[in-house]
Amino acid sequence: MFVSVANAVLNAGISGLDNQCASDTNKPSGGGTYKAMVADGTNRIACTTANCATGGTSEHTDWVLKPNKEYRRADGTTVVGTTTANGVFSFPLASVVQTTVVGTNAVVTGISSSPAWTSSASDCSNFANTGTNTSTGLHDDASVNFLSIGTSGCGNAMKIICVEQ
Repeated sequence: MFVSVANAVLNAGISGLDNQCASDTNKPSGGGTYKAMVADGTNRIACTTANCATGGTSEHTDWVLKPNKEYRRADGTTVVGTTTANGVFSFPLASVVQTTVVGTNAVVTGISSSPAWTSSASDCSNFANTGTNTSTGLHDDASVNFLSIGTSGCGNAMKIICVEQ
């Protein structure tokens, strides 16, 4: 996992955010496919119930985290956390995704922290409109604030958490 160097471009949809992860200069060397850890409630969904407690992984739509998998920082050694059988993290994380970045520590998520891992109503209109709002989290926080600390205007500077597939 890594945090993008570039600010998120929030009007090109989920595929645009995925493309940013794939081409970001913070992407670890050695290849790999990376996708944005975001949800819009339509094209990419983590959970439809808190922590996917009702339907488990059947609640996912194009979700980027896999069940029972250990995720590490771009350094390849620092463990961020291991996902549950439902393909989401429990909190607190073992470590933050990244301690520092140039610019903002806010990351676009489109995910709610209550109920955890569900899609937020604020998602830049499916990441197609910079004139609306999105849920934002913190890349340098191991608590549920990783998912959401509130909303921000989609025209504001935010980073992307990118996850290797």
